Amino acid sequence: MKSSFLRCVSYTTVAILTVAFALTPTATAQSVATAGPSLQGTWRVQVTLYKCSDPQVTIPPFWSLVSFHQGGTETETTSNPGLQPGQRTAGEGFWKPKGANTYFSTSEAFILFDSSTVKKGVQKILQSINLKDQNHFSSKATVKFFNADGTIATGCAKAEAVRLTGSADKP
Repeated sequence: MKSSFLRCVSYTTVAILTVAFALTPTATAQSVATAGPSLQGTWRVQVTLYKCSDPQVTIPPFWSLVSFHQGGTETETTSNPGLQPGQRTAGEGFWKPKGANTYFSTSEAFILFDSSTVKKGVQKILQSINLKDQNHFSSKATVKFFNADGTIATGCAKAEAVRLTGSADKP
């Protein structure tokens, strides 16, 4: 008698939990996508370096690709013409929200050998990102080079970014 009562209670508990889990709302990709603008994704970024003391003194812009991953990690690569092929590794870093549509991001890459413009060491990029809408952001950054010889060089950058899409007609 006791055994059949416990079996009945067990079956009833399993049935109740099954119904409860079936009725619990779950997040879907669509519901997350419609929750508002998000930095998460891959972006084509046009970067303009400038003299920190005089933002009017710039060099011609170049392109970078930056991916902001779920959980707050980031990867990036650049086409900066001031770097020799193979001189810089891809960058790795993290990002986090600062406020409504604003984010902080930092990444580091290794500079593997000296050239006429950049010395061997570590490049660190610290940027403040303003998400304009779901597919556009602008940012301001400080770029630091921690050179293997112990010196530090600092620069500034501004950027405009467009989210990568699945379009076959646009880059």
